Amino acid sequence: MIRPVTLWTLGFLGWLLSYAMFLKWLIANRWDFFGGWAEAFTSSDFATGLIVDLVLVTLMMVALAVLDRKRLGPRWTAAVLASLSLSVSMSLAIYLAAIWRHETQRRSVPS
Repeated sequence: MIRPVTLWTLGFLGWLLSYAMFLKWLIANRWDFFGGWAEAFTSSDFATGLIVDLVLVTLMMVALAVLDRKRLGPRWTAAVLASLSLSVSMSLAIYLAAIWRHETQRRSVPS
């Protein structure tokens, strides 16, 4: 099983590295945020494929949070959804941490 420190490290790296690249592009392009989206979707079929995958994985995280809301609880569900504003990497890390927490608590309760 993956160690929690590995999970959080990868989640934070995904978030920080993507934001570093966003910032680099924005500085070079006069802070044209919407132009970045237009370029991402139109620069090449390869780039469009990556962005389409990112959008669909984001929708997958919304579906996981909504469908697993009973196991996650309201706070963890909100955290998974709100963290999508940061990155899908962080959202997935939070989702997995919440599921593992739930499973650990479930196993520790005597039947």
